[in-house]
Amino acid sequence: MSVTFNTDVLSIILYFLRYNKQTLYSCLFVNRLWCQLTIPILWRDPWTFFYRIENNSPPSIPTQPLKLINTYLSLLPIESIIELQKNGINVPIHSIEPSFNYPMYLRGLDLNYLYKSIIRWIYDKYNEKLSIHPLQKAVSRLKKFGKKVTGRDDSIETIDDEDKLKNEQILLIYSKLLSFFFKESPKLSLIRIKPKKNDIMFSNLINSNEAKKCLSYLTGLECVDDHKMEETYAHLALSNTNIYQIMIHGYQNTKSLANLLSVQKKLQKLYFVNINNISPYVYWTTPGVGLELQKKAHFIIKLKLEGSCGFLELLKDFINLEEFSLRCVHKNSCNDRIPLKAPTLRNLKKLEFEYEHKYEINFIANLIRNTRQLTKIIIKGSRISDPNNCNLLLDSIKNYCLQLKICSIPISIINPRLISLLESCKNIQRLSLFSIPSENQININYCDNFLVQILESEPVSLHTLELINCSFSVEVWEKFLEAQYISKKSISYLWMKHNFQPSEEFLKNCSTYKRLGMLKTFENINLYRACLSPKFYLRID
Repeated sequence: MSVTFNTDVLSIILYFLRYNKQTLYSCLFVNRLWCQLTIPILWRDPWTFFYRIENNSPPSIPTQPLKLINTYLSLLPIESIIELQKNGINVPIHSIEPSFNYPMYLRGLDLNYLYKSIIRWIYDKYNEKLSIHPLQKAVSRLKKFGKKVTGRDDSIETIDDEDKLKNEQILLIYSKLLSFFFKESPKLSLIRIKPKKNDIMFSNLINSNEAKKCLSYLTGLECVDDHKMEETYAHLALSNTNIYQIMIHGYQNTKSLANLLSVQKKLQKLYFVNINNISPYVYWTTPGVGLELQKKAHFIIKLKLEGSCGFLELLKDFINLEEFSLRCVHKNSCNDRIPLKAPTLRNLKKLEFEYEHKYEINFIANLIRNTRQLTKIIIKGSRISDPNNCNLLLDSIKNYCLQLKICSIPISIINPRLISLLESCKNIQRLSLFSIPSENQININYCDNFLVQILESEPVSLHTLELINCSFSVEVWEKFLEAQYISKKSISYLWMKHNFQPSEEFLKNCSTYKRLGMLKTFENINLYRACLSPKFYLRID
């Protein structure tokens, strides 16, 4: 029996899957309607699906960026394709027009990723050309060897000429695609900019009427506070006053970026990345970017810091904050920059801390005490400088977070009060416990009581449980899994090899439990989630 969906309802369902590429790709093949509704979602911000692109990746990895550039090039106007071919760029001309005009759906543009993808595309074509003619390649090498023997080596000049030609081709493709995007996309909602030489070309292109119209709808900007971008920010300030989310890398105090921020009327989401070598108060009070942001601090409802622990000192200025995230992957401790007194943020609903260096639980526990509406708490990182305060953290959560739904916390005591936590926070749906064992606890089953307390409390809402670095006896573990399997809970068991290693017997049992469907996964993680999580980057809401 076929099932039909209301088109509007189906569109909403697919939209909520916008960051799940595999699922969306499967939806393309259901039928024509599903395909027509899925394509605009897949192509609204295609860079997010393969956001990380490393220059030293093996040739087999970057197939997705190459396909992306191939698709966009095939859609260029015929006159642009002919111009590219005249400049030695092999762009095939298709006899059949594509089913969709993909640039029309573009709402997010990542200039850095676009530029890197074009570089890979050019070098892939160049290597492909060499591999097609191995005899010519061998002859060329023999000629170069002969010139070296006779003292007439001009290989350096040849390489320089080749690199110069490649760079010219890269910039030509870059300019053609940008012009094409500005022409075809009715509006761009988000743009990510990094200070590269290619962005000088972008500064020139955005002065066109098509670019001005397209970028006038901009609501999100990821940028670098760099003087090289003065002209770009000056152009954006003339036509953009509705940016509500911005990510800033660096702190050169660019005047035009400060002017761009000053004219924004709806700024609500602020991200800082790697602003760590300047005093927060100097940044906050010096005329320029920091001061303009300080003026808008009470409008900010979402704040994210990456590698910028010092800005914890400024939390008290964000009085209406609803979401706060801090991710610091620096090896060196930033504790000397953490304020002694936690601010009061009554509207805070989501709180996330991810550390690779040492950090204090006491500050986080006191911050939680000063809130009343938290529904999400994520604390990740094993290098705790005050593990005895884990009990204080539990008390703060159970007393002040009665609406909590998602909880990830470290546990460093033998008998934590998990029962009281689960009884107070009855709405917890996802719980992650990270055990921080002391030296005398490594070889004993000190975490059995975790499982016993969860079994006794019988949390009704809990459906996902993650246990990290925990030492369990096989008997208690098996009893626990059988009970949770009946209640259909999803259980994951993880450990960090440099901190803890389960016994072979225990791992064999885990393998059996996984085959039986009682355990979702069990695996070693080299570093905790702070190192595994993707970097912050802006998304289209």
